[in-house]
Amino acid sequence: MAKIYTIFTSSGLQGECRIFPLYHPEVEIVSNERILAGLKARCEGVEFLGETAPVRAGDAIAKVREQRENLDGVLFFGSPPDELVSLGLPTVAVYPLWGQWMYPFHAYKGGRVLTSVLSVIPDRDESLFSSRLDDIAEKVKLIDAIARMKGLRVLVVTDRPVLGEYEPTGLQVGGDRKGYEERYLRNLRETLGTELVAIPQREMVDKMNRADEEEAGKVAERWIDEAAGMRGTNREEVVKSAKLYLAMKELMEEHNCQAITTEGYTVFQYYREGPIPSQGLPASQFYTDGVVATSETLIDSLITQQLGLFLTGSTGFNGDYLLDTFTEIAIIGHCECPFNPWGDDRKVPYIIRNLPLWEENKGGACVQVNLPIGETVTVAKISVHDKKMTLFTGETVSGEELFPYWDDILCRTKLAIRTDTNALLRNLDWKTFGNHRVAFYGDHRERFKDLATLMGYEVVEDDR
Repeated sequence: MAKIYTIFTSSGLQGECRIFPLYHPEVEIVSNERILAGLKARCEGVEFLGETAPVRAGDAIAKVREQRENLDGVLFFGSPPDELVSLGLPTVAVYPLWGQWMYPFHAYKGGRVLTSVLSVIPDRDESLFSSRLDDIAEKVKLIDAIARMKGLRVLVVTDRPVLGEYEPTGLQVGGDRKGYEERYLRNLRETLGTELVAIPQREMVDKMNRADEEEAGKVAERWIDEAAGMRGTNREEVVKSAKLYLAMKELMEEHNCQAITTEGYTVFQYYREGPIPSQGLPASQFYTDGVVATSETLIDSLITQQLGLFLTGSTGFNGDYLLDTFTEIAIIGHCECPFNPWGDDRKVPYIIRNLPLWEENKGGACVQVNLPIGETVTVAKISVHDKKMTLFTGETVSGEELFPYWDDILCRTKLAIRTDTNALLRNLDWKTFGNHRVAFYGDHRERFKDLATLMGYEVVEDDR
């Protein structure tokens, strides 16, 4: 459970604010107990430490400092002192409107602090007061999302430990991959507490080759039965990918990992002991089941997807990124994708296909997921190395209406997004964010921005 230390600096009204009950003794001032009870009801899985009785800021700082290593964040009702903010814990600061003068409450720019406002004299509209509590709770849940990254173990299947082959790119490492990886792993450990567990591809291949044929056949039949069709591949190839899926699943259990990333595509195609079948279907199934299974050992994408899963309920769609400024669309494409892009029980049609550049009926099987159009998406990517997050939003449109045979261009699954591509091009930063991005259905811009603030990451809004 995420542990949030809760600090109340008053019992509702301070100083001159105490005159109100003289005029309206019948109005109940919102108590600290009522506030905390409301937040607990909204934040299942979060443990609120501290007291509802008001405490002096100095005493509260001493308590937080004493327990810092076991805390995930702070909820402060009032203006958190600089000494508290400097401890670096994610903090939600709430101004108790009408309970005290606002000074010195402010925006706390540069700190890992989000703010909110709660009226201690109840709003005339009860739903408005409830919405205020909802806002605080949503920000506390962001701290919970970060806390859930602590102790997360990610299985990285690669012969090039620990960040793999595809990213970081040469542009990102600038000739010093060792230095890049050292800084990356330090930031990952210090800002998120996440561990990467690297194993060689041989371990996965051996397990795949020993996978139970009957069990793999059942997995393959389910994929085929639920698909809208098949092109360029056959049942035999689907079974090969099903064996890989079983191997990945077993390896995660053996190594006590909750997420996984493998190499893929050309690294699989030219594996020294023979081609490895596509992880497109396995990754798609993991995604659909709420497990992040990013291909191509794209760790930044995986971290983005894992945080996005906690925020949105979906692992999102990760893929290569390109822009067409003439039609004003951004494009994301890969060969795996969740079958439930909203992260709930709704599924969309998919077609089982062979990988691009591979012969038909070779190399396992991947998917063409027909993603919904006419919906808002939020596109994000975290750079752990630079402690930054890039963001933009747009509306999904039909790629087929723009380009003939859209489904046969490059990646099998593609998403076309109408947005301000000229702004995206001006702000494009391959060196920091690599060449992949993650799309989440829905407008989650503000929540991702707030998340970055609590992580201590800089936000770059590419479309602004």
